[in-house]
Amino acid sequence: MHMNKFHSAVVLAALLFGAIGISLISRTFKYPFPPAEISPLPRFAVFDMTAIIAGSRRLGADIAWIQLLQYYGSPEIPLDRDTEFRLSWDMTKYLFGIPVKEDVCSAPGCTHEEHYHPSIDGGVYNELFAHCLRVTRLDPFFDHAYLYGAGALAWNLKRPQEALDLLDRGIRAMEHYRPNLSKDIHQPFWQLNLYASAIIYRQSGEFDKMIAQLEVAVRQPDCPNMVKTILANIYQKDGKFAPSLALWIEIYDSGDPSYHARALQKIGELKAILHLPG
Repeated sequence: MHMNKFHSAVVLAALLFGAIGISLISRTFKYPFPPAEISPLPRFAVFDMTAIIAGSRRLGADIAWIQLLQYYGSPEIPLDRDTEFRLSWDMTKYLFGIPVKEDVCSAPGCTHEEHYHPSIDGGVYNELFAHCLRVTRLDPFFDHAYLYGAGALAWNLKRPQEALDLLDRGIRAMEHYRPNLSKDIHQPFWQLNLYASAIIYRQSGEFDKMIAQLEVAVRQPDCPNMVKTILANIYQKDGKFAPSLALWIEIYDSGDPSYHARALQKIGELKAILHLPG
């Protein structure tokens, strides 16, 4: 009887101390994420809400990021199911560090089903902004989604306002919530300001200032290849063939299958212009 009373007292004390601990923690700890938002792409709403409820917003954002790359890395014309699977699976393998087959075909117009063609022609991609929003609503600190998305929207798709809206969202989220998660002085939102400045300079016709901002951006270790190709193309257009070649070699050496064939083509083209051995 006495033993049961003792056990009850221990359990009661543990519950009391637990309640006090939770109360103290709740007063000092701030939840690092903004409130959950509905997915901007209705077909993913159930998946995204499940990730939020399960407390797996980072994992959900990783999966949403892969789906964004699959969307933007595929042509907007219909593909047969086998080709679509092959393209998306190769990209997924690359993202997780699994070796990707090297038999890349860069022959213009080649459609051989046994050849791997990672270089996809562009399109309108009306949902790219929504895909970027989806990733960053799940994880507002997903820096690469802001940088990659802004580069694609501003330069490739000629939708600079969407790019600026995306970057502004990232800057506001990081300024407000990031200190709750980390006191790291190397917080990356300064890079978002850098990209925004480059886009604004482009809109205002100040191309020298835009190039200067992009040159800073490509020196960052996490700069997307997307942005490097933008600057490489600008260099070539301006007759700066050697800096363009150096960037394309860097892109090729990154091993990114999305740019393998294109980089190989540009390296050969620029070496011919500069009369360098192939």
